[in-house]
Amino acid sequence: MSAAAEDVSRFLQANRGSARFRVPSTALQYDALLRKGLSLGVADAAATKLGIPRERLARLIRISPSTLERRFKEKVDLTGAEADALYRIIGVLGVAQRVLVNDANVRSWMSRPQPGLGDRAPLDLLDNAAGTEAVTLLLEQIYHGIVP
Repeated sequence: MSAAAEDVSRFLQANRGSARFRVPSTALQYDALLRKGLSLGVADAAATKLGIPRERLARLIRISPSTLERRFKEKVDLTGAEADALYRIIGVLGVAQRVLVNDANVRSWMSRPQPGLGDRAPLDLLDNAAGTEAVTLLLEQIYHGIVP
């Protein structure tokens, strides 16, 4: 399994809340999980780890805040593009937890402008694949002692 998938697995294992599902161990199992749907408990855990309200999380996964709230009221899992976007975000969170060690460090680092990201806050880049990749790359560079 890739390092990114291992980071996602660690995050899911620790933060799946009341949702009981087998944490995938292969790319095909992750594909099946995303097609079935990511639980709202995972979405809430991601928002908590990032220190952001659900409204901001909704924007990061590219749905309206009212749609996300409706999903919570109706207890409907996130599927399709929403699940894929949340998967990318929890992948970054998994790397951030590995690199920055604790939740307070993760929240602080993710919300502050970073020189290695053109003085943009990592949170501001998590709404698309390229931005997510840039944040992950910077975290990996920090982990390996490479400071841009």
